[in-house]
Amino acid sequence: MGTAQAKIKGETSDTHQLLNLVLKEIRSLRQEFYLLLPQEDIEEYAYPERIKRSYQKALKKYPPI
Repeated sequence: MGTAQAKIKGETSDTHQLLNLVLKEIRSLRQEFYLLLPQEDIEEYAYPERIKRSYQKALKKYPPI
């Protein structure tokens, strides 16, 4: 029974590493795709300062890679 638990633990660490590698690749692809998207001018919106502050807060809480 101990070997079964050891095998499961080994598989979960391998799965965890594989998942991290896949997510890292997805993040890099997302950044490459982001460069192709057109950027909007936020001055057209009603409250551009609020948008900027919200964006800055989001960057602090969820920094890019």
